[in-house]
Amino acid sequence: MVLPAPPAAMLLTVEEFLNLSLPDGKAELVRGELRMSPPPGAPHGMAATNLLLALGVHVRQRQLGHAFGDSFGYELVRLPRTVRVPDVSFVRADRLPEQGVGPGLLKLAPDLAVEVLSPSETASDLEEKLDDYARAGTPLIWVVDPVRRTVMVIPADQPARWLREGDVIDGGTVIPGFVIPLSAIFEGISRE
Repeated sequence: MVLPAPPAAMLLTVEEFLNLSLPDGKAELVRGELRMSPPPGAPHGMAATNLLLALGVHVRQRQLGHAFGDSFGYELVRLPRTVRVPDVSFVRADRLPEQGVGPGLLKLAPDLAVEVLSPSETASDLEEKLDDYARAGTPLIWVVDPVRRTVMVIPADQPARWLREGDVIDGGTVIPGFVIPLSAIFEGISRE
């Protein structure tokens, strides 16, 4: 049975969240609170798709794990009633269920979480997401800005650093051998 969307003040369990009938857009659960965001637009989608395609080919060819798009949610079990849906993510093969993924959500933090900035996202929303990934144990986070053509790299064990369009980003120890020029992430996005 699919339930209608709850009133804004109602706190949900993960199970209730998964059974909601929701309008188009991205839905996440943050400590029981339903968070909705509108569809983000073309530059966001282009950057996420470019990165997902390159990452997916790399990890599949090397059997490193699996890359996922924004239709894949994670129950961050270290945080109560929290489901995050990165724009792009990666999970190492040794952390995925041997029999394959089943119904529901993966109950773990991704090894890589990528958030692509969108016009509707506030600085506090982004900070909350980054904090959730870090607290849940995600070892590598990338924040992609398709307007400024930058990527902020946030490894769990090092200071954050900024990369610009002429730079190259790599997966470090989380995704061995993965390297992509930032220009490839922003390919097809107008400079206007």
